[in-house]
Amino acid sequence: MRWMEGILLVLVCFSFVVSAQEDRIQELQEKILKQQQLLQELEQKVAEKEKRSENYVQSLVDEYMAQPVAQDDGEGITAGYDKGFFIQAADGDVQLKINGYLRYHFFLSEANTVQNNNFRASESRIDFHIYLMKDWHIRIRPEFSANGALREAYIEYLGMDCAKFRIGTFIIPFSLEYETAPQDLLAISYSPYIINGIMPQRDNGIMIFGNGVPFVNSTYLADHLSYAIGLYNGQGLNVGDADDDKMFAAQLKFFPMGNKEQGVFGQASVFVNNHDLRAGAGRVLLGALQNYQVFDRPGDTLDNTSGRAIGVASGFKYWKGNLRIESEYVWMRANRDNEGIAESATPLEIWGASFGLSYFIAVGDPKQNMGLEPLFKVSYTDVDDKGGDGTAANVTNPLGTVTDVRGQEIWELVFGAKFHFNKHVRADFNWVMYDLRETRGITNNERGEGGGLLHAFVFQIMTKW
Repeated sequence: MRWMEGILLVLVCFSFVVSAQEDRIQELQEKILKQQQLLQELEQKVAEKEKRSENYVQSLVDEYMAQPVAQDDGEGITAGYDKGFFIQAADGDVQLKINGYLRYHFFLSEANTVQNNNFRASESRIDFHIYLMKDWHIRIRPEFSANGALREAYIEYLGMDCAKFRIGTFIIPFSLEYETAPQDLLAISYSPYIINGIMPQRDNGIMIFGNGVPFVNSTYLADHLSYAIGLYNGQGLNVGDADDDKMFAAQLKFFPMGNKEQGVFGQASVFVNNHDLRAGAGRVLLGALQNYQVFDRPGDTLDNTSGRAIGVASGFKYWKGNLRIESEYVWMRANRDNEGIAESATPLEIWGASFGLSYFIAVGDPKQNMGLEPLFKVSYTDVDDKGGDGTAANVTNPLGTVTDVRGQEIWELVFGAKFHFNKHVRADFNWVMYDLRETRGITNNERGEGGGLLHAFVFQIMTKW
């Protein structure tokens, strides 16, 4: 019987061993599950960190590509491109920026109307901008084309948003269209009423300008109004002062959407001038006909002006998104007080109005700024001399006599399109029609030809950087 007790004892011991092993296996399985859960959590955390790191690296790359800047740590100087090529001190207190544009024109027009059709580089301008201590700005714009001249050169203080200061040679703030940079014009050429001897254009002067009303603490005024008030020689670009009198000009702009939307505004302007004898001030140039001159005959004096000149202008522009609309009205009047002008000469008046619109149709990737921009523009110009009735113009003398009225009218119609290859290069086409009133003799053409409808086809290649 003892052997049976031994067998039972062995079985009892074996059952205890098996039970202990099962508990150990279950404990090990629980530990494995916990380790697997912990491993999954670690893997998830690592994946999240890798994703954040990838996004951060990509954001750095995007920021660098958007504003590529190369830095010289040894010199503390940065250089790159941002609406122009620039080089500046690391602290930003001193910066030099260079930009500009080129305009090449090809003119086609009717025979026996203007000069021969030709292709020429009409404008080649480079702007040098120097920024000092962030508040001072110096701008120099020379002209490198055939009619080269110093177009603008001034220094300005920009430290106070409500009262900035500028002195030098620059565009007088009067006409909305003339204030538009040539590379941003709706049509290729300015309206006829813009290019005449009375219109304020560029001059030497001093100007105070800014947002809101000076030293009036109003957020609304600062966001919606801007002003410019200045005194100028009043004699024209690169012309010295003729006397002690000065031209006064002032302008007020209203931004209905706030001045952060610089392309949407209305404006009103005024000027008062007392200029020296200005020969041919009553003449008007047709830009699409290579600045062909009308309403001025060599040797006449009635188109000369001297003395007091005044003018008012108003306009509006909506240039936001793909749509562009703009219009303005200008009226000017100049005395003819010089002894060399006929005593019967009354003040010369010129007034004009324009309206234009265009719409940009994107092509391809919007980031490339490629697209087609069809456009339409109409303008009217009236040169009015009230000293006669125009009866001296006849078949044998279609230009009239010295004492005759040559008040005339010009209707301008422009149909065209711009093709933007990118934000730096585009090609423009304009079909321009000038409808000249022919009942009073209107040109300086020695053959006496003038009046009627004149056609011009103008092509432009424009690059800017």
